[in-house]
Amino acid sequence: MTNYHFADLLVRIKVAYNAHLVSVKVVKTQLIIQFLYLLYKMGLIKSFYIIPDEPNILVYLKYKKNGAPLIHSLDLISKPSKRVY
Repeated sequence: MTNYHFADLLVRIKVAYNAHLVSVKVVKTQLIIQFLYLLYKMGLIKSFYIIPDEPNILVYLKYKKNGAPLIHSLDLISKPSKRVY
């Protein structure tokens, strides 16, 4: 578990795409929900499901028809002293 949940989200999605997983669990925060909604609206993830009675969200990843991930890279351009989203 990390104190910086947004960076953890990016790493989990990147690793899940590299492993060709169907879904990945991430920690639920308001910022993460808004970011996942943005990714969903842009068509970069299939969907996400907020798990009731748990502090987690299940993110369903989306792939191209040839099996390649839609997201090639996710980078965090931020430092602990200055957050940039």
